[in-house]
Amino acid sequence: MTTLNLSEENKKKLEYIQQNTRQDIQASITAAINLYFQQIQKEKDPLARLKQSRLIGSFQGETDLSEKSEEIFHNLMSKDQ
Repeated sequence: MTTLNLSEENKKKLEYIQQNTRQDIQASITAAINLYFQQIQKEKDPLARLKQSRLIGSFQGETDLSEKSEEIFHNLMSKDQ
């Protein structure tokens, strides 16, 4: 068994969570720990972090854009001259 000393503010937050989820204290704390653990794990995984970022899907272009970037750049530059 583990004993927690919570501030009044956190006690009120825990009571609010319990009232709105109908979970007991143990279930509420366990859910919070699991959620926080998953969040930290995602931050450690570079691929997961990239998938969560707004970068994915924010660009449009050829599917092989990264492979042909120099060629495309030179073509664009030669059109301007």
